[in-house]
Amino acid sequence: MISNIFFGAAAVTFFAVFWLMLPAIASRRDLMKMTPAEHGWYAKRIFPLMLLFAALSTAGSLAGQWGWS
Repeated sequence: MISNIFFGAAAVTFFAVFWLMLPAIASRRDLMKMTPAEHGWYAKRIFPLMLLFAALSTAGSLAGQWGWS
């Protein structure tokens, strides 16, 4: 049960990352022409969410081995 909660939280985090990146992907033809300030804005928001997604996915997959049921 707890693994499903972790996987659900990971899915919500993934969709938050996707929702933040969608305007940048859809509105520009060349993402490499973004200003350094825009790259920094995305880096500050996307990378921690990506790490959270990885942590929640790992916790969800290892919950059974750790004895969480």
